[in-house]
Amino acid sequence: MDRTFVEEEEEELSDAENERVNVRWAEMLPETLVEVMRRLPSRELLQTVPQVCKAWRKALLDPACWQVVDLNDWCISAGGGEIVERMVKLVVSRSCGGIRELRVTNLDSDASLHYLAQSRLNSLRTLCIPSSKITEDGLCELILTLPSLVHLDISECSAIKCKALEVIGQTCKSLIRLDMWTLHLLRISLGTEDDSEALAIAHNMPKLKHLEIVSGLLTDAGLIAILDKCPDLEYLDVRLCRYVRYEFSMSSKCQKVRQVIGWSAEGSDSNYDEDDDDDAEEWDNDFMEDGFDWYL
Repeated sequence: MDRTFVEEEEEELSDAENERVNVRWAEMLPETLVEVMRRLPSRELLQTVPQVCKAWRKALLDPACWQVVDLNDWCISAGGGEIVERMVKLVVSRSCGGIRELRVTNLDSDASLHYLAQSRLNSLRTLCIPSSKITEDGLCELILTLPSLVHLDISECSAIKCKALEVIGQTCKSLIRLDMWTLHLLRISLGTEDDSEALAIAHNMPKLKHLEIVSGLLTDAGLIAILDKCPDLEYLDVRLCRYVRYEFSMSSKCQKVRQVIGWSAEGSDSNYDEDDDDDAEEWDNDFMEDGFDWYL
């Protein structure tokens, strides 16, 4: 295969020229370096950037680099455990309390939640902690310190029930997005109908605009309560909610929501719109590609 022009040019760079390039990076103004760092993925900030040079390592100490942290991919590859807890403490500490978005998965206990609660993260607006082995008490302790939260993802946190949902709604008055996916086949196939979680959402989270309650155990009554009590709802995902019968009487209520996934506006027996089968297949494939096959 012919070499590209870039490859040929790179070969022609002498060691001295490479050194000058590295010096130029190192001599960038600190504030400029910080702006560069803020645009890099969290994984790169933790694994690659510290190895570049001393100036870059120093720039990483600026709290502005840690306002938006997404550790999901790293947590999946790490497999959870104490190393994830240590990493959460590291990024929160470096943010000096200024972290605005935190995405982390596979928490093995309430330890990280307790640390976050003690850190008083008044700037935190987005918290995504899916697939974590946390308790309702641990989550409630944290939520009580986050009244300004607007987005919460507690998908596959099987211990989180009505008690926590009520605390979330009563504390986080500005909450506009809640994700509660359940992908365990055992719960989907054996769980009995239960509207308690849906009612907790309906009666305590009136400002919701985005709700994902995939594989929930709610019935038509629970769904109607959500539609009635959350008038600002724009996006609703109720795929695989086996006890929702999708009666035609819900048509006018669902049509007020800009996008509903998992409900047929025609009131047919199918739980999906005409394109939902393809969407569902794509959704499943995305999860497999992202390494989420262990959900099933």
